[in-house]
Amino acid sequence: MLYCTDCKRLVEGPVCSHCGRRKLRAPLDADFCMVAELKFPEAEMLKELYADNGIVCTERSVLGAGITVKLGMNLERMRLYVPYNRFEEAEQLKQAFFDGEAVLMPDDEIPS
Repeated sequence: MLYCTDCKRLVEGPVCSHCGRRKLRAPLDADFCMVAELKFPEAEMLKELYADNGIVCTERSVLGAGITVKLGMNLERMRLYVPYNRFEEAEQLKQAFFDGEAVLMPDDEIPS
């Protein structure tokens, strides 16, 4: 796997399949890698699952604030990024989430 510094994606092969960048490098543990692009509600739930599992997750709006204000948050898409050193764990949690195996705990049940 190589890392595209423009897209923040892990890619197979010498060229980024998303943006066409050819100057790729090996990922560093601290590199934030895109793990998902989801509608806003699903992105928020997945972010909560990551937080419950101690995975730092950042987000970036796809449409931008102006369009989101006009169309509403339910049409917004978010890109989620996690550190490379937690990427595999984040992928497994995402898969479990969409397979219906992951459970989000209510705030009052989160262990401290």
